[in-house]
Amino acid sequence: MRSWRIAGNEEKYLMELLDGGFPGKSEPNFTGRLEARFAETFGTKFAVSFTNGTATLHAALTALGVGPGDEVIVPPLTMSSTSLAVLHAGATPVYADVDRESFVMTAETAKKKITPKTKAIMPVSLYGLPAPVPELKKLGLPVVEDSAQCFLGRIGSGIAGTLGDLGSFSFQNSKHMTCGEGGMVVTNDPDLAAAVRRFSSLGYGQISPEPGKSKIDKNDIAAPETIRHTHYGFNFRLSEICAAFALAQLENLENFVALRRKCGEAFFDAASSCAWLAPQKAPAGVENSFWAAAMCLDTDRVPWHEFHKAMLAEGSDGFYGAWRLAYREPAMAHLAPAEPCPNAEYLQPRMVQMKTHYGSQEELDRELAVFRSVIRKFGNR
Repeated sequence: MRSWRIAGNEEKYLMELLDGGFPGKSEPNFTGRLEARFAETFGTKFAVSFTNGTATLHAALTALGVGPGDEVIVPPLTMSSTSLAVLHAGATPVYADVDRESFVMTAETAKKKITPKTKAIMPVSLYGLPAPVPELKKLGLPVVEDSAQCFLGRIGSGIAGTLGDLGSFSFQNSKHMTCGEGGMVVTNDPDLAAAVRRFSSLGYGQISPEPGKSKIDKNDIAAPETIRHTHYGFNFRLSEICAAFALAQLENLENFVALRRKCGEAFFDAASSCAWLAPQKAPAGVENSFWAAAMCLDTDRVPWHEFHKAMLAEGSDGFYGAWRLAYREPAMAHLAPAEPCPNAEYLQPRMVQMKTHYGSQEELDRELAVFRSVIRKFGNR
């Protein structure tokens, strides 16, 4: 039985690709179609596709000129790819604390970490809740939005991922839309778009930043005296087969996001009367896209492992905790700040991430029934 996540033109586009001369030597160019549609959907001038959502961050930082000796302010409470991308660029991640209610970096915590070496700020829209980019922009530094977990989240009328200088999205399997692995960088700045495009394509100078014009014309490089590599770059290009699948997913993105919001809001509603679960709080005017329904568990009342075990015992699909704080991972322990981030330290062992990718009301109702039952069993301790 086909997954509910494959509900559109995925098979059609893959067959078009094969019939048209895989791997895309003839029309249609699915990478170009995906980029153009993505830019249109998110309201940006440029969209550049990538092989994954870590390469996107690496490219965005490099486009801003981030390199050795520079610092980039990041939150510690997130998947470590955010920090790793800074290290890939040769710079140093500097950790700013998160808010205890929204779980995301704030302008206040970021401001405290600015030094003469700070080259950029890279907030994360965590669990689907947009980071406060408009406030961060007021600090006067370039902002790269890590929007891997936030598709069509909003701050007012602005779409998360489009509010900073560059925005990064991930198409990894758990995300709102997917092609297994992939990603996208968006921006309205033509110079940044060109730098991002070159970086993704081995530094080829002949590549255009325009969506849909990512391929190199063979006639432009046919002559033996042609200069090809005008910049340093990697081969981070998204494959045509992944682009074809992602395009079909993008066409259904609003439905995918609506489903996740429905699931997330249902879990938040079920937890509303529980004294020991605090759902992620969205500030006024901020719309959560619910990659997960994230909550803080009062582990003094209900230990994390007891709650997890009780859910599994009643037939739950289970839930995730938070990643270890980035500077608590062995590979990055040398980056730990002299003064640890107290809110992040508090939240990390208490986080509960309920899944929001239930494709049917029946599946969601089953999981909600278990969730409510376990809450009742533990009671208001």
